[in-house]
Amino acid sequence: MFVVKRNGVKEKFDKKKIADAMYKAYRSVGNKKTKAQCTEYAKKICEDFEGIEEVSIEKIQDTVELFLMENKDYEVAKSYIKYREKQRLDRENPWSDNDERQDLILQKYLLPNETKKEFLKRVSFKRPALQKILRHKEAIFAGRNLYAIGREGNITGSNCYVTEDPKDSLESIYKVDYQIARTYSYGGGQGMNLSNIRPKGAKVNNSSNTTPGVMVFAEKYSHTTLNTQQESRRGALMLVLNVDHPDIIEYITTKLDLTKINGANISVALTDEFMKAVEADEVWSMRYTTPYEDILKQVKARDLLELISYSAHTMGDPGIMFIDHMNDYHLMSEYEDVKFTATNPCGEQPLMAHGSCNLGSVNLNAFVKNPFTDDAVFNWERFDHVVEEMIWSLDDLLTMLGDRHALKEQREHVKKYREVGLGVMGLADLALSMKMPYGSDEFIAFLDELMSRMINQAAIASALNAKEKGVFPEYDYDKISASTFYKTVIKKETDEIIKKYGLRNSRLLSIAPTGSISNILGVSGGVEPYFQINYTRRIISMFEQEKKITVWEKTPLAMAKALDIDPSDLPEWTRITSQNISFQERAEVQSTIQKYVDTAISSTFNLPNSATVEDVMNIYMTAWKKGLKGATVFRDRCAKIGILSGVTEETEDLNPALPPKFKVDEKWTDLTTKKVKEYQTDVIIEDTIYKPKRFEKELCPICKSVLVKKEGCIQCSNNDCDYEKCAI
Repeated sequence: MFVVKRNGVKEKFDKKKIADAMYKAYRSVGNKKTKAQCTEYAKKICEDFEGIEEVSIEKIQDTVELFLMENKDYEVAKSYIKYREKQRLDRENPWSDNDERQDLILQKYLLPNETKKEFLKRVSFKRPALQKILRHKEAIFAGRNLYAIGREGNITGSNCYVTEDPKDSLESIYKVDYQIARTYSYGGGQGMNLSNIRPKGAKVNNSSNTTPGVMVFAEKYSHTTLNTQQESRRGALMLVLNVDHPDIIEYITTKLDLTKINGANISVALTDEFMKAVEADEVWSMRYTTPYEDILKQVKARDLLELISYSAHTMGDPGIMFIDHMNDYHLMSEYEDVKFTATNPCGEQPLMAHGSCNLGSVNLNAFVKNPFTDDAVFNWERFDHVVEEMIWSLDDLLTMLGDRHALKEQREHVKKYREVGLGVMGLADLALSMKMPYGSDEFIAFLDELMSRMINQAAIASALNAKEKGVFPEYDYDKISASTFYKTVIKKETDEIIKKYGLRNSRLLSIAPTGSISNILGVSGGVEPYFQINYTRRIISMFEQEKKITVWEKTPLAMAKALDIDPSDLPEWTRITSQNISFQERAEVQSTIQKYVDTAISSTFNLPNSATVEDVMNIYMTAWKKGLKGATVFRDRCAKIGILSGVTEETEDLNPALPPKFKVDEKWTDLTTKKVKEYQTDVIIEDTIYKPKRFEKELCPICKSVLVKKEGCIQCSNNDCDYEKCAI
């Protein structure tokens, strides 16, 4: 026998679903009928359908309703009727609980005159199971997909791109400039690494004699980003520079000047070698060799990390990425030709050149039954189903929107690797609903189980999809199963399915910040704690009367209502925010998640104004030791606070840091003449502007070591050399 659903789709009849629905109805009114009793009731109900080949879902529900009435379970029948009516209203008017702010954000994804019901039908592309997921706010695609599905024109469905890194030539530099502009015109964001470009002052074989260095071209790419318009926004760009590039100090300090690089996020790629040098308080070398010269700059590694920390403390830039961990910990780490040098603009996707990724996120809070009570439980079965459906749907979008990429190279890359990125949101809400303080030991243990389940279910879904549609072209079981990531997180039963069917996708999980989509669904973004659980909004009426209202996040407000208390009386543990959680607890949360995420996590350590530069350095060191792939910090009231305008009425920085001062030793060797010039640069920051003071060192005419002043004389610094000259 088959059940005919409201959309006409037929599926095999399953009396267990009737038993489950009845069990929920009994439980909803406090009746403690057992599952076994409900199963017996379901058997009796099914007797009415014997010999029938097809039965409608409405007929089944009418029969259940009649059975409850005849059984004199009137309160249960009433609850069941209310549930049916709620479901009907939800189908006819989905997301009716959204407030004005949520609907305003949703507007940018709607077609002209499109209703919410029509929107959900469009973006679920005639997939009933997916439409139900979206309607119940259990998961949602990222913004670019929501915008692109069913819309005409050259519009990409991918949020994430990384272009090829510009090589050390004008042809390559301008070619990449075209590529990012073209990608922006389709609605995508871009990332790139600038480390191939020779440093400022290096010789070149043209009329300029020397190069202007990395920062001139960084500014050019920034201007391209600002000047290439997308509908209702501009493009987004991530610039990356390796920590061993000689221009790294100018790069780190560039955004201290509010007039520079306004069209890009910037990050420094830190290596394990560099972090170990910081630990050991060793000298760090920044080196670049051209056909004409060898350029070497040396500085204490700790001084360089302090400069990064000072800039982040003052301005929120740069971010950092631990590039070795990015390359060593993912499914394709054993592929020799797969290397990452940069990420997408938000940092959750390390990608190869011309790589792109479809994103979607699961709303964790949607799976909590009996929220805010001691009986709160997580619906693991439904969670597994949603993860599976979302992985399949994201893969379908790769095909549906496969010709919507701006560049031929991007279209070819998608076919070869089929990268998807399923993430999560609503983690802070989940903590409240499950009555587990965010960051607590209990919370971390639950999170470990959750993420382990998610990656394995995603892998199984990709494998079952590969069974039907084939593996991604570059799939190699031996290489993938040999990766550290695979061996760490993939369970034996999952491995057996992958070994049998392969994988449809080369990437599976990615934690995006989910700004717009989490706001539409009314939950916290990504894996962040609440930034704040309430805030004050000033309202000026049409008669210019000003009043202040307190706006609460939805889940804390729902919790207060469930507990029948005023929101301001919520327990202290519910008030954990990014402003008061310790960075160690915050790092532990992200580390637990990163263990099971094959790509990366976009997440920010939001710090109070009182945080110090030393605190920022400790965050970086902790993040590295805990296996994070990157770290971004943002301190309240820092110079960049304008992007959060309205959060606080006062924006004066009450805790500005003193800029670090240190020296950089330079050695420039002409590879033709073998002549060596040595310099010392004093790193000086005045009024947030980097103002280096550089002078050439005098070398010993005998041994070529540096001459130093001692007791009024100039002597050779080489103890084995006797050269000395005095002013007498």
